[in-house]
Amino acid sequence: MVRNTSVAIVSLGLLLGAASCNSFLTGDKLSSTPNQPASASLQQLFMGVQATQFALQEGQIPMMVCMWVQACGASGNRFVELSGRYNFTVASNVGANTADWALIYDAGGLVDIHQAEADARTAGDSTWLGIAKIWEALTVGSTADQWGNIPYSQIATSPTPAADDQFAVYNAVQTLLDEAIAELRNASGGGPTTADLVFRGDRTKWIAVAYTLKARYFMHTAESLGTPAYQNAITAATNGIGDNTGAGDFRAFHSSAPAERNMWAQFQGTSFGNDIKAGKTLTDIMNARNDPRLPAYFCLNGNGGYGGQDFNAPQPAATISGYGCTPAPQRFGDTFRVPYVTYGENELILAEANKCLASALPCNHTTATATAGDPTALTHLNNERTYVNTLYPATAPQVALPPVGAVVGAALLDSIMTDKYVLMFQNMETIMDYRRTCIPTITPVVAGNTLGFKNVPGELFFPLSELDANPGLPNQSTRLAAHFFRTPGDTHACTNDAAP
Repeated sequence: MVRNTSVAIVSLGLLLGAASCNSFLTGDKLSSTPNQPASASLQQLFMGVQATQFALQEGQIPMMVCMWVQACGASGNRFVELSGRYNFTVASNVGANTADWALIYDAGGLVDIHQAEADARTAGDSTWLGIAKIWEALTVGSTADQWGNIPYSQIATSPTPAADDQFAVYNAVQTLLDEAIAELRNASGGGPTTADLVFRGDRTKWIAVAYTLKARYFMHTAESLGTPAYQNAITAATNGIGDNTGAGDFRAFHSSAPAERNMWAQFQGTSFGNDIKAGKTLTDIMNARNDPRLPAYFCLNGNGGYGGQDFNAPQPAATISGYGCTPAPQRFGDTFRVPYVTYGENELILAEANKCLASALPCNHTTATATAGDPTALTHLNNERTYVNTLYPATAPQVALPPVGAVVGAALLDSIMTDKYVLMFQNMETIMDYRRTCIPTITPVVAGNTLGFKNVPGELFFPLSELDANPGLPNQSTRLAAHFFRTPGDTHACTNDAAP
């Protein structure tokens, strides 16, 4: 592993707020990683890209999102707990996600992704090019999800690139994925083989992932576009990940080397200690069904069971599950391959899209009354449950997830999205599902919410370092005032939610 060890170390440092104050969107850099040569082989670039994007998908953003959707809690009154209480500003490297901004736009991010694509074109290697484009699509799509309108189309041509409309970025992501599929079907070149830490260059698996990502990003426009978005998502997901054993899932690669471990494990065990806790909303759902994943997700609490923190209510420490036990829960294990895009997600996209196809907009916990697509939706929901039981065999006192029976209307959507909420633990996609459907029911944090948020945060601030270098981007006060702190495509109105 030529480059990813050093990049993972840099990524961990960035996660903890050690990023510089320079703009990440200026200049035409190949790489600004310290102690790296001015040029790198395609293999070195690609290794660095993977390590850096593993850090993005497992770092500060998913940790904050996990707390915002109340799948996680936090203690210690440090930045972890403060961000869980919505106290984050443009002036804080960690709170404003300065580190994540670097992972997206600097070395190991779009700078090196674009160079890797250029090198793959020069080499005539369409396999490598297609895989690199999928990584770009995931990186850019994730950025648009969390910041809304973002700089993208001008980043290579302007020192102060304008922010593109979120839906224009999603369209660009769809184009990237279409191009990636075409490149992979072309099948020229040997591809990355063992340098691909996910699938070892397996074109068929990468094509399926591209289709599932297409379905994911179509769903991110469904709240505004409705039927066409659902239809497109169904078409894409039908060609998406179809292996219910998990062998086709897009997962990270981690080793036991200190800098190559699961980032959740690194954070808990190396940097700030056991600040992250289980969230009450998630543990309540899982306890109610005696979910087979409970021991894989959480440590036992002081009372010998599983329980989560409620940011709005003080609780005895003995009732809250943490992550400091030995051995750690599977999801916090050093070498656990954190899932990013899976068969389970693909099936639940098919379930939600079929369920919502004939419903009024927005299709959420109160409006999903149409039943035309319910039988198909139910089939896909139960497919996901079979998959969960395969990956997490139940051990007493936990039990296997039973198939869902004759549930229709809004109750079926609730079952689909509740299953997805549990499935997508540690994945930043959970906030997109909540924004779209208002499921599960979440009471926004009031206790310690000093910035006065009235609802679950809808998007991230641009870092102060970027605002200083690119004054065309909206500042903190503007973002707080616009869309009630929501992304342009997010239009739902949840209980206790001030969104229009």
